[in-house]
Amino acid sequence: MTDIEVPGPDPDWQEATSPPYYTGKNPAHQWSVWEHCSPLFQMIGGLALPVQPVAKRLRLHVERSWDGLDELDVVLFRLRGFSFAISEHDGNPAGISFVWLTQRHEDADKALDILLEVVGIGEEAVAFRGDP
Repeated sequence: MTDIEVPGPDPDWQEATSPPYYTGKNPAHQWSVWEHCSPLFQMIGGLALPVQPVAKRLRLHVERSWDGLDELDVVLFRLRGFSFAISEHDGNPAGISFVWLTQRHEDADKALDILLEVVGIGEEAVAFRGDP
């Protein structure tokens, strides 16, 4: 390695992740992997429980990410032909985890029913179906 020293940030630069986006003096703006991919997802419902018990049941690794709202836990996985994501924002006062399909599908109810069945929980765990 060469001994190249990179200068520190200018003192008037805000954090690259700070909203409002594209304002301030920092020429860089950073977005998370979650912010990049989630607009393509189809929300199919919400669960009235955190991500961790679902992840534990399915032996999934929970990833930490963030977006313009807050930090969040998320798992992405395939299950019986459906590609799911389940996300939970730290600051969500309702304590709901959002269930997404990573690819649009016309039978979202079937996907959610499969998830409930495999995880071993019933309809009482569903806070809502569809995209509120």
